[in-house]
Amino acid sequence: MIEKGKLSFWDVGTYLMIGFLSSVCAVAYLFWGRSFDFSVYIELLKSISGVLIVILPIWFLLLGMFVEPIANIACKWLEKAPLLKPRKSHHQESVVRLISKLLPDEDIRKDNPYRFCKSVVELKCPNSNHEVFLARFGFYRSLGFIFFLSTFMSFIVLGFGCGSTFVAFVCAILGVVFLKRSQIFLNHMSDAVYFNYAALVYGDSVMNRDKDN
Repeated sequence: MIEKGKLSFWDVGTYLMIGFLSSVCAVAYLFWGRSFDFSVYIELLKSISGVLIVILPIWFLLLGMFVEPIANIACKWLEKAPLLKPRKSHHQESVVRLISKLLPDEDIRKDNPYRFCKSVVELKCPNSNHEVFLARFGFYRSLGFIFFLSTFMSFIVLGFGCGSTFVAFVCAILGVVFLKRSQIFLNHMSDAVYFNYAALVYGDSVMNRDKDN
């Protein structure tokens, strides 16, 4: 999604942030319970701070690009569970019925009206607000995956006991919360795409009517 050297909402809100949080979790698990002199590492980081400013954003971006598709596959599998099954917004059916009347072809109505509307909106409104919802959807979904993964990692790092069970329980709860949160923003994104498409069609019809008059 990097276009003309610029980072999109998805790059910053999903790849960079998820890459950063994944790195923090990995460091925490790798160094948990080990004793070492923090002052030595602090001095080392200070000495290479200029290099880190350049390397770390690239590392976070690449790591986020690696984690996000795995999270996508894993969350689709997790959403088969009744508790995590996604739900559509209450008014989405009525919105889809409205949009179906504005679509130019019967085949599009039957095939994939959402994909068509999204393509039109992205073509004519590249700065549409649905990109913000898309980025937040990707961020929360990937974050939910990280917490679900941490549920199992807690037993590997901390062993089996009360402490690891508590950490696993908290991570599982947060995984559910963030995955459900991602589903909310997926619904927001769908609504935004449909309403933006309706606005475009209505705007074009008004302009054509004014030209005829």
